[in-house]
Amino acid sequence: MESLSSLTFGERFADLGLFTLHALVFMLAGGAAMTLIDGGERLFLRGRVSKRQYLMALGATFFLGMFLQWEYASRNLQTVQTQNQSLSTTMGTLQTDLQTKDNKIETLERQLRATAKDTTVAALQEKVQILQEKVQTKDSQIVSLQNRPSAKTKMAAMRNKLAQLRAQGNRLVDKTLSNLKSPPPIDERRQWFTNTLQYLQQNMDADHVQEFRNPPSTNMQFIGVPARHELFAVEVAVRVKVLQKFTDELRDKD
Repeated sequence: MESLSSLTFGERFADLGLFTLHALVFMLAGGAAMTLIDGGERLFLRGRVSKRQYLMALGATFFLGMFLQWEYASRNLQTVQTQNQSLSTTMGTLQTDLQTKDNKIETLERQLRATAKDTTVAALQEKVQILQEKVQTKDSQIVSLQNRPSAKTKMAAMRNKLAQLRAQGNRLVDKTLSNLKSPPPIDERRQWFTNTLQYLQQNMDADHVQEFRNPPSTNMQFIGVPARHELFAVEVAVRVKVLQKFTDELRDKD
């Protein structure tokens, strides 16, 4: 509640008007009482109240009303001041309690934030580690998937190349056996041998290269063929057979 000293001008003016209205009510009540007295004087005592007495009674009633209103307002003001003081004391106590609780809440919030931060950091680090492991696994799988088609493609290309080299060797054998009166195509065989050996050195291991250089012994023969042509054809045919073995090995790996 507010004291009179804190009232605005409009509120003060309204209180003064109310105060005056109450005083006028008292004055009218006094005037009515004087009228009744005057009537009684005339009726029973055959006398009359003078105008001066009448005005004095009205004035006394007016000031009596103002005094009573002032006294009532004073009592109300004291009551309001007492209530305000009590409320101020209560509010001060509540504010102190509230400040204490705010400090406790702030302390608890700091503790919770620190605990949550530590827990969150640890959880995040664990999640990051798990994600990194998953990413590494996925990368390995991707590399494996990427290498798988390339490995298959490489083996297919090697089989095709070996098939071409075998076909060239078979043509040399056919050419030798179909032209017995002509010398064997030594230059063509040398070129085929060089090309095949170079390809094997670049794409296969040393054991395959060595096996092509020195193929295993065989009982392969060509009946009715001159010895020179037969030896030439056998040397080529044996190496063609070795290339077929290499092709079968690649097919088994795929």
